[in-house]
Amino acid sequence: MEENKNHKSLSTNRIILPVLFIFCSIILEIANFLYLGLRNSNGNVMALPTYFLFDFAIILMLAAFIYLLQNKYAVLVAFCVILAIQAGVGIVNATLYNLFGEVLSVNLMKLGTEAAAAFSFDLIDWGGVFLNLCLYVVMLIGAILLVIFNKKKYLIKYFAAPIIAIAMFIFVESLGTCLYEVQIYSLSTATAQQNEIESSDVYLWENFHFKMDAYKKFGFYGFYSKEIFNVVDKGYIQDDEKMDYVKYIDDGYVKGDPTAPLYGDNLIVILMESDDIFAIDPIYTPTLYRMYNGWNSIALKNFKAKNRTNNSEGITLLGSMPKNCSIKDAYTNGYTFDYSLPHLFKRGGDENVVTTYIHQNVETFYDRNYTHGIDGIGFDELFTYEDYTGDQVMYSWGDWVQDYEFTSNAIDKLLPTDKRFLTFFSTMSTHGPYTFERKNFKNEYEIYDANLEEYKIWLEEAGMVYPSDEYNQKLLRNFKIGTIDLENTIVNFISELEKRGLSDNTSILLFADHNAYYHDLCYTMKGFKKSDISHPEANHIPAMIYSPKFAGEEGIIIEDFCNTYDLLPTICDLYGLESNKNLFSGYSVLSDDIINSFFSSHLSGMFKDNIYSLNISDTYIRGDNVTEEDIIRFKENAIEFYNKQAIREIIYNNGINGTKI
Repeated sequence: MEENKNHKSLSTNRIILPVLFIFCSIILEIANFLYLGLRNSNGNVMALPTYFLFDFAIILMLAAFIYLLQNKYAVLVAFCVILAIQAGVGIVNATLYNLFGEVLSVNLMKLGTEAAAAFSFDLIDWGGVFLNLCLYVVMLIGAILLVIFNKKKYLIKYFAAPIIAIAMFIFVESLGTCLYEVQIYSLSTATAQQNEIESSDVYLWENFHFKMDAYKKFGFYGFYSKEIFNVVDKGYIQDDEKMDYVKYIDDGYVKGDPTAPLYGDNLIVILMESDDIFAIDPIYTPTLYRMYNGWNSIALKNFKAKNRTNNSEGITLLGSMPKNCSIKDAYTNGYTFDYSLPHLFKRGGDENVVTTYIHQNVETFYDRNYTHGIDGIGFDELFTYEDYTGDQVMYSWGDWVQDYEFTSNAIDKLLPTDKRFLTFFSTMSTHGPYTFERKNFKNEYEIYDANLEEYKIWLEEAGMVYPSDEYNQKLLRNFKIGTIDLENTIVNFISELEKRGLSDNTSILLFADHNAYYHDLCYTMKGFKKSDISHPEANHIPAMIYSPKFAGEEGIIIEDFCNTYDLLPTICDLYGLESNKNLFSGYSVLSDDIINSFFSSHLSGMFKDNIYSLNISDTYIRGDNVTEEDIIRFKENAIEFYNKQAIREIIYNNGINGTKI
């Protein structure tokens, strides 16, 4: 078809490629939904999101953008790039869903280098990689072949070409926008008899409080477009509204109690990275084993949690964590963290006190250099890898300096004798990956090998499984040497406290942040499949509070369900610290309120005892001892939790602080 001076010939690819893009985007969405095995509330397999118009509307708008591009190669590039992003996120989501039962979110992307550092090829879901790459390559080849071999053109008058292009763009964009708005207005709402947190998809759309539920209902483009919008729209409120939130904070204030059993004592908090029930045994970790069974301790025998380390740490230090605002964001917004553990501790006794944070990774990891200091969460000193002066080297991610060696190098800072102190230590020796032998742990390997047969007998007696294959045996070996090092570290702490005359007035809180999920090790050891997300033992991890003031072999055994949110309220109870029931999400394990303990994961899911749910409404019940009253209480606790979480989101985003402190 030849052009003349009044007409211009345009390739039909300019229309075909945007249409092909619409088709390919939908195919990718269907493929990933089916691959993840997503199901709706009725248990039916989902091929598309519940509110598919969100997806379709944004796909239309992107297709209109592709159509508007003048150059055929620019059209092809836009086609390929947008689909590459969708396929790439599909790959990431397959891996995250396999590991944690979650999908990628903007907040997770903010972790950036931290997530990359923890990455291991053993964690990748290769099926998801194969699916998305194959589909993308087929789509890419199809688009390229279309551009190369489709020579069909159509004539259009010169002056009409830009007018028609703009008109078509405006029409399709308007259509997409209308469909988007129609879908918003069609979201289900709660009736007068229902709670909107549990039953309203309008509330879910605005808050994304159940991430996986939101992804299933709103789809790839709906989910991520709303997430991006939420990043831009921080939820700022007017100054006259802030006083209501100041009052909310003040109303939650609880005075300290100088008569509390540990008032004025020292405190060591140890976050035991990736520790698990099978990691504490009488052979390799006898001191920890005795503590966990009541020796001079409050043993939390029904402690369960599921979070990334930074969230577990944040919950323990702050009593709660907002879902869509990081600690760094809150710090930047002007939040003063008045009710953080270090700040509360400084006001719970004499003023001659020092607070220290120790972690053998670099100071910038999880932005701790911004958030953990004296003008943030409140630590006077941070001791990190940059401060270590010993001989060992952190060769690479996973090839750690021993916790024993690292803490010994800083022991005078961690256990000062001239000041009352709070020391918070996040361990690393037990952190994965576990696929290679670690250079700094030769003695621990010798101990493990020499006592393996005895450990196998104990595992069988405890109802756990020693792996039958060499691969998992290697994983277990490389994990357990970290727990042996943790044992040596705890023994050294106790010994040093005795040498320094501090053992009578120093307690140690030990808790795991999450299970040993790397390479699915915990599921192999506990003898069930990871897909059994509601299994009561999936997130059962150790926690205990050691103190000579709980003297005796029996100690205090807590059988009630409790979790990470309950740790700070428990510390406040034991140490007589000020606290805030509106900023904290948990309860002291020593109070009658512990019956209301409820855990919501920043990954996905919520649970207590033998009840598990993804969205409050649909509950998975395990065992015969769950009553209707238990289910009602579970839902009531969940609704209260998410109500408070939404309020705290506003408080953090707007830097709102109380006046009582």
